[in-house]
Amino acid sequence: MGLSGKLLGAGLGYFLGGPLGAVIGGIIGHYVKDASLPAGQGPGASDPRVRQQQQELYFVASLVGILTAMIQADGDVRKEEVATIRRFFSERLGYRGESLEIVRDLIKQFLRQRVDLDSLCADVARRADYATRLLLVECLLDVAMADGHLHLQEQLVFDRCVGSLGISAADAEGIRARSATGPSAGTRRCSDCEVLGVAADGDEATVKKAYRELVKKYHPDRVSHLGEEFRDLAHQKFLEIQNAYDRLCKSRGWA
Repeated sequence: MGLSGKLLGAGLGYFLGGPLGAVIGGIIGHYVKDASLPAGQGPGASDPRVRQQQQELYFVASLVGILTAMIQADGDVRKEEVATIRRFFSERLGYRGESLEIVRDLIKQFLRQRVDLDSLCADVARRADYATRLLLVECLLDVAMADGHLHLQEQLVFDRCVGSLGISAADAEGIRARSATGPSAGTRRCSDCEVLGVAADGDEATVKKAYRELVKKYHPDRVSHLGEEFRDLAHQKFLEIQNAYDRLCKSRGWA
């Protein structure tokens, strides 16, 4: 479904008082001015479409805000860095039309007015469940690794966000390992054991336990509230875990 300015305008109150309020207000005002909202879709509406749009916009805006902080960290924002963020939404998520325009305007807004990174991460940690925060961190690293490298300033911002978002050290290491096997890495540099977060000599019971725990955390249905595009992305992440587990079991002769 993607983002829609008209529907998103119905849930503007969702952001008031938070670190994203001013940024979202400026964006949505541009897309919904002179357009009346459908009946029953004012602030606080119970329409499930509006609720999902609120959650997806919150996720997207938080992601763009953190990514913008990442490219600003070294004090030199380059056009190719901004283009990398846009490509993530257009190529990895398939955003088109107004959805992509909203993302582009969010980037511009965040570049104009810096949002405090720690406040933003704290707000996300308070509002979002763990599966949503895990996907956010996965997305951060996907964009940061688009050129095949995690540069020092990117690493510092990433580590800071991981801590502020309450992501466990083990899950953060698993995310880093999967980033070295995914589409941005080019070649697979991490073992399947690293992807699953187990020792190289882990026994069958240990590996299967780790796999089951990852399945619980990363099942795509847990982020279905973020919309089809992000659920599909979560499914890709889920398959990376599944494939690593299947390869490991086959190589060791486990059923």
